[in-house]
Amino acid sequence: MNIKNLSLKSILDEDWVFEPNFNYADVSGSAQLYGFDSVILYRKEDEKDICVVRFHAISHYDKKLFYIVNKLIADMGLDIKMGDPLSKMIKKYGTPTFVYYVEEDYKKYYWRYPSDFYDYHDIFYIVYYHYLLSPDLLICFGVPKSDNRITDLEIVNDQKIISEIMEARREIKEYEKAMYQPKECLRFVKQRIENRKIIGITCKNIRFIKMEIENCYIEGIETEDIKICKCLFRNVIFDNHFKIGCISIEQCQFINCVFHDTFEENYIQLDNNLFQNCLFERIRMEEEGILNANRNRFSRCIFKEIRWNGEGVFCGSKIKEGMMEHIFYKTDDISYNHFSNIQMEHIEVELEKEGVGLFDNQFNTITFHNVTVKGPVEDTHFVDCDTTGLSLMGI
Repeated sequence: MNIKNLSLKSILDEDWVFEPNFNYADVSGSAQLYGFDSVILYRKEDEKDICVVRFHAISHYDKKLFYIVNKLIADMGLDIKMGDPLSKMIKKYGTPTFVYYVEEDYKKYYWRYPSDFYDYHDIFYIVYYHYLLSPDLLICFGVPKSDNRITDLEIVNDQKIISEIMEARREIKEYEKAMYQPKECLRFVKQRIENRKIIGITCKNIRFIKMEIENCYIEGIETEDIKICKCLFRNVIFDNHFKIGCISIEQCQFINCVFHDTFEENYIQLDNNLFQNCLFERIRMEEEGILNANRNRFSRCIFKEIRWNGEGVFCGSKIKEGMMEHIFYKTDDISYNHFSNIQMEHIEVELEKEGVGLFDNQFNTITFHNVTVKGPVEDTHFVDCDTTGLSLMGI
């Protein structure tokens, strides 16, 4: 197996990138890169030979990338290629020296299954098989658990780098062992729940995928990581106190729901959701929290008695035909939103000086009463609004 003389230049012309300052396993060097780091050919500082080859998230859906990687594998003289089944790897190399599991960032893999959805345990649960063939030769294969076909390959022929890699990954495996075991993730997938009082769900990781929940009361969820995707909630009351961890909600519908949740050191991500005829009341966020909300729609919703003292962005959303009252909202960025037919009363918005501020928003038919905005305001338009109760205080 020869990786020393591999080069992207011979097969890619100008599409690849040379990075003169590139660290691999905390060892300085340089690298040839292609496809957002899908391909890495690395050499140590002051050396001319390639000592690390890494291919990441490779499948036949990107035919050019698939061809390039398999061409490089053939040039190395390795009798295996991307897309080969796990059984071929086991037959050729036998029992691996070391195995560890990673929940990969789903954005790297979701396009491989265009008709499917994010699933913690199945599609994006990646198994990495390490074969230490000699002190200076490591081969590592990455295989998604869902289809058992090779998508990742790493070859290292430098003893120092191998030592760094194996030590770091063994530490990661021990540290995150509990997090990635299936028993540590509670999943609700493609079920219908109605007329229930759901209290005290406790698990490190919780997933709601393509659920329909109606006429329910949800209280006392305790988790460090909850993800809700493509669900429908109708006539549901939420009353939870989240202390730490991540909350991700995407492509969901909330109809006639009530939210009384409070948050502390949480990171909240809201993407492409619909909230219709919902009540947000007595919502609290402490200073350590972050909210990033993008491309959401709020129709005929009421927001009242809210104190949101965090960071983050509220962008690209549509809010129409509702009411907002008695609100304190601190954030970095409110931009590219469209507000229409809303009554706003007793509201204070505080925008960070270093943030984007109130930028490129459209307000149509809004009545402002005792509303104060502190911070940068730019390219924001008011059409058919009663602004006598609006105060803009640039910082």
